[in-house]
Amino acid sequence: MRSTASPTLLATRLKLDGSYPGAEGPVDYHVRGVPAGFGVMFVAGAISGLLGIGSGALKVLAMDQAMHIPFKVSTTTSNFMIGVTAAASAGVYLNRGYIDPGLAMPVMLGVLPGALLGASILGKAKTRVLRIVFGVVIVALAIQMIYNGLTGRM
Repeated sequence: MRSTASPTLLATRLKLDGSYPGAEGPVDYHVRGVPAGFGVMFVAGAISGLLGIGSGALKVLAMDQAMHIPFKVSTTTSNFMIGVTAAASAGVYLNRGYIDPGLAMPVMLGVLPGALLGASILGKAKTRVLRIVFGVVIVALAIQMIYNGLTGRM
């Protein structure tokens, strides 16, 4: 087993340390920067509430950069949190008529196989390539949001 850092008291108390499967067996990791990570998560929640956007990208950045959680663990944890949030609210939105099942079904049929493919590729993908792809997507989303804000197409 390899370790990426030494544990911190707060991360140990909150039981945030863990391991993930690596090519040579489980890889232990220790979380650091918990207060900074929680701060970024708070900002991510506020931005999500203000702008009506998902804050998964900010959560990944918080876990990866502020808390020093391995990138693959950060992305999968963010994905899980998005799934839990979506599952918790889907019934409410459907009951209130905010979801058009005729529109949601084809979207789901495309997203599901894509998500399965992405999850299978993740285990074999190089972290550096994932970071580059993530960065390109974040920059593209930022440009689109700025453009829409400047042209009043929100």
